[in-house]
Amino acid sequence: MVTAIEYRAMALEHHRWAGMCRSPESREEHFRLEKELLALANSEERLHGVHAPEHKQSAAGKIHPSKEIARRPNSPHSGLPLGAS
Repeated sequence: MVTAIEYRAMALEHHRWAGMCRSPESREEHFRLEKELLALANSEERLHGVHAPEHKQSAAGKIHPSKEIARRPNSPHSGLPLGAS
């Protein structure tokens, strides 16, 4: 079974192909297919619902991603020379 994400990926391909077409008829066909695929993706999402990933950690306990990078040992952003721990 095709998922909404896969429909959206196919629509994106048709949009890209439309941009490469020289023929106006071919370009319009790709745009038409893109539109149909996006409609299918929307229908699929309504049918099955879209679930955003839930985070178990509270907002107060979250670490900003830039701070998390700085805490990794031997990362270029850690403040330590590479190879030093």
